[in-house]
Amino acid sequence: MKRALLLSVIALFAVGCSARPIGGETGWKIYGPAGPQGVAGPAGPQGPMGPAGGPGMAGLQGPAGPMGDAGMAGAAGAAGMKWTTFKDILFDFDRSNLRGNEQPEIDQIAAYLRENPNFTVGIDGHADPRGTPVYNQALSERRVSTIKSALMKAGVSADRILSGAFGESRLKCNDKSEECWQRDRRVEVLMGTKSASN
Repeated sequence: MKRALLLSVIALFAVGCSARPIGGETGWKIYGPAGPQGVAGPAGPQGPMGPAGGPGMAGLQGPAGPMGDAGMAGAAGAAGMKWTTFKDILFDFDRSNLRGNEQPEIDQIAAYLRENPNFTVGIDGHADPRGTPVYNQALSERRVSTIKSALMKAGVSADRILSGAFGESRLKCNDKSEECWQRDRRVEVLMGTKSASN
């Protein structure tokens, strides 16, 4: 009986020793649920600069510059000439390039001059009233230059072309509408011959 009791004690002691932590650790590890989130640490150092962004919107138009020199004299003002309105060549807003649908008009003018060698063509540039007088004067001059270049490419010699530019000073109508403004964005084409008295 004593021997059986002794064996039982030895067995319990062996089980207890086998349940102890191993590897030289001195305590028990107990794993419970995760604790609450800690306070955020301080901000890290600033990162490198990113690539440059795209260009921004254009700013407002600056103030008008000083008034330029006087424009060219009008074609109809040439001495000893009798002028007749032939047609108008129209332009888009704030543009001086020739519209594609106006090229047949250039060809028609050139053909008329070939058939009538005693005629001279007059081209007078105009602009609608939007914009400053100085700007509109320059715009009307650019429009005249466009038509003159187109006529010369079509075979009209430069000495048969008289030109003038009037900005917004000779409006065809005063309504504030696109239809009215379109009529003023023009180069007026005139045909001239020497008057019978000369």
